[in-house]
Amino acid sequence: MLIFVWILILISCNKTVVKELNPIESEHLEKAYGFLDNNESDSAYLYFDKARISAIEQNDTATIVASLINMAITQAEFGDHYTSQETSTKALEYLNEQDTADHSYLSMLYNNLSNASDYLKQPEKSIEYIQLAIDYAKDPRNIKVYKNNLANNYADRKEYDKSIQLYEEIIATTDSNSTDYARFITNYARIRNRIDSNFNPLPLMKKALKIRFDQDDYWGLNSSYSNIANYYMKVDQDSALNYSNKQYEISKKIKNPEAQIASLQRILSLRINSKDKDLFKEFYKLDDSVQLARLSSRNHFALIRFETEKNKLQNIQLKNEIVKKQYNINLQRIGIVALFIIIGLTSYYAWNWHKRKKQRIELEADNRIKESQLKTSRKVHDVVANGIYRVMAELENRESIDREEILDRLELMYDKSRDISYEAEDNIDNRVGFYLQISELLKSFANDHRTVLIAGNEEEMWKLLSNNQKSEIEKILQELMVNMQKHSFANEVIVKFEYDSSDLLINYKDNGIGIKEDSKIGNGLNNTETRINNLKGKITFEHHLERGLEIRVSIPIIK
Repeated sequence: MLIFVWILILISCNKTVVKELNPIESEHLEKAYGFLDNNESDSAYLYFDKARISAIEQNDTATIVASLINMAITQAEFGDHYTSQETSTKALEYLNEQDTADHSYLSMLYNNLSNASDYLKQPEKSIEYIQLAIDYAKDPRNIKVYKNNLANNYADRKEYDKSIQLYEEIIATTDSNSTDYARFITNYARIRNRIDSNFNPLPLMKKALKIRFDQDDYWGLNSSYSNIANYYMKVDQDSALNYSNKQYEISKKIKNPEAQIASLQRILSLRINSKDKDLFKEFYKLDDSVQLARLSSRNHFALIRFETEKNKLQNIQLKNEIVKKQYNINLQRIGIVALFIIIGLTSYYAWNWHKRKKQRIELEADNRIKESQLKTSRKVHDVVANGIYRVMAELENRESIDREEILDRLELMYDKSRDISYEAEDNIDNRVGFYLQISELLKSFANDHRTVLIAGNEEEMWKLLSNNQKSEIEKILQELMVNMQKHSFANEVIVKFEYDSSDLLINYKDNGIGIKEDSKIGNGLNNTETRINNLKGKITFEHHLERGLEIRVSIPIIK
């Protein structure tokens, strides 16, 4: 059965047939290619996955690889380049670089890895993979397609001489009525215009458009409309809007969400008021950079895992060969040396065992005593001292005082101080939302002369934290506020909570007298630093401010 695999060409927004595969006949695989022919990529992906699972049971490597390749390409089509690369690396595990029968598979997978790396702005990696794709490719048409991608990579790195030379080479040897020819001259015209603004790319781009229109090449039409619209953005905005609308319609037909987003961005930028265009461009530039950073971070580890396992296997094979060669020669020597080592170690261990055991017991006892003392000292400071100071602050700042509430607080502090003597562990009161406890804690330090502003303290913010982390963070915040009340003379305090990747960030800022860079930090802030270190976090004091204090705390989330 002839099975055609579609490769997504990111730069030209096009697809192409790459090779024939010959797996065992599979009902799921047949349905998958039927959906692919009808441009129903989501259904095709589902049946490729079913075919892969069935092939694993039948030990049908060809079907497994064919399914994984198509799944990886489909993931790239829908913008999931991280997963696409991970799926590609899974397929590579089934292939042998030394087996020429696997070379066509390898060329497709390295091409897909190159496209994903190019999308993630990793030109060096992209060029490395596309060179491998060219080296392993057998089909002359595929080689031209991969060289087209390599030329695009050279252009992105501003190596325009190499880029133009490659384009001219593949254009000269390609049928002038083919969709490949349309793709090559479109990219050639686009890069020539980038090098020389006086070069008019429209004749070549419209020639490519006609070829694609005559052959119902919808993916190619999407590429042509996009490139022509981008050119007109600088010279004729009405024409740019016209071609952007055409791209939007064709991108819906081919069900390509990335192309739809690109065309809509262009349409919106042309329709909004001129005064808002810079803001609009800045928004999408920032959004693209954020999404790219996330994808790059996730993708980085999939490739590292693959390279590490590959190097590990090669090292193991090399070591095994060395061991086999030296085994017979060194066997007697190893036995004699091992015997003397065992005797020496046994004698030394028997003589030293009692001494080390005694030292270890004494050291452990000393450490337990010191740890117990330090723990008790911290609890007295955090629970009793800071608790009393917080009640004093509320008495000072509130106009009306609820006597029963104050008594309840004092009784709670009494119970906690009593529990210290029994080494009772602190527990977060889960009856009230933690975000409400934090809000109450921080606002208790506000009065007529001091404003406390809180940002990011939402209920969802705290769901990833354990009770121990919540307890420690509450004590850290209490210590910061008590320190402010005692020393800063601030009339405005801002506390902001947010996440950065897997870290919780707490940003404290006030407009008080601040802390000089050479000032000695007191016990309260020392305890705070210790708590943050125990949570594997970091604390940073900003000393460059003319007035006030800014403290940044970063705490990793441990699920």
